[in-house]
Amino acid sequence: MKSSLERLGRRSFARIRRLRGLSAGSPDSAWLSARLPAALLLLPLLAAAGCSGSAAPAAPPPPRLAALIAPQSDGALAGAIRLGAEAAAKEFGYRLDYVEKEAGRPGEGQAEAASRALKEGAEALLLDPDGELQLAEVVKLAHAAGAAVITLSDAYPVDGVASAVTIDNREAGRQAGAAMAELLGGYGRVAVLGADSSAPGYEERHAGVLEELARHPAITVTEGYSCGSSSDGCSEAARQLMDEADGIVALQEQGVLSSARESLRRGASSEVKIVGFGSETEQLELLQDGVIDRLVVQSGFNAGYLGMRQADRLLRGEKPEARVALATKAVSPDSMFWMDNQKLLFPFVK
Repeated sequence: MKSSLERLGRRSFARIRRLRGLSAGSPDSAWLSARLPAALLLLPLLAAAGCSGSAAPAAPPPPRLAALIAPQSDGALAGAIRLGAEAAAKEFGYRLDYVEKEAGRPGEGQAEAASRALKEGAEALLLDPDGELQLAEVVKLAHAAGAAVITLSDAYPVDGVASAVTIDNREAGRQAGAAMAELLGGYGRVAVLGADSSAPGYEERHAGVLEELARHPAITVTEGYSCGSSSDGCSEAARQLMDEADGIVALQEQGVLSSARESLRRGASSEVKIVGFGSETEQLELLQDGVIDRLVVQSGFNAGYLGMRQADRLLRGEKPEARVALATKAVSPDSMFWMDNQKLLFPFVK
């Protein structure tokens, strides 16, 4: 080893000398010769450094974990939210677990699912809350584990939520009211079929409907009807309103479907206009068939994507937006097939 290094050093020395035009006996040649042993001592160190540079790089750390908690109803909106969250997690380099709720435990499912996700090491929880009490319990569990909570699609007045991705429900209500006024030509009787939920979003939605209809003095509004706690009660309310109104604005999915089914039951004799909220599969089918006249829709895909983006910002040490607004739009049987609306309603459309 030493002799080969010496030969290498001497060849290098000879080359330097040639480049400088030095003769073997020149003073500069003597100066270099005197320093050659020190140069040779550096060669093993240089060789070792070169060998260490070729070592295999260390394995990257595993991706950080976020969890999407399943909602109460696993419909089209829930599926679109999941697609959006998964797309963002892949883009930003996270592992996203979809945590199902345990069957047979109504009212406790999301908190239990959150507890399981936190035990697996989730640093952020994303969920479309089932209710205010459930959300408060999830936030309590998450904070105890040092994790963050991001809500999707709806907002509740619960302290400790890092970011809420939600629609402007008052604006959505105004869109529904404007759609009904257009359908009736600015004249007629409109009944508002309320929600059986205490979520604050429905109150805002209701207020927006009334605000817009108040701009049309020839339209009278009937209130005080709601779906109650059962589908039978919702169907009964829809039957009464069909006899009393020219148009029904239903604030939640069950009210929209009950009104549409009652319209189908009456057949050609039903001329009551129906405006509602939502983009579940049965609703879209009834919209396509013209039974429902307008639906105010939002993008579930965007809700999931933006929620995961807020989680990414938080986990990178940045401050997420406290509230992220989702756009809504009123679509008709014709406009639901416009390309922009297809992307809104069907997230797998490219």
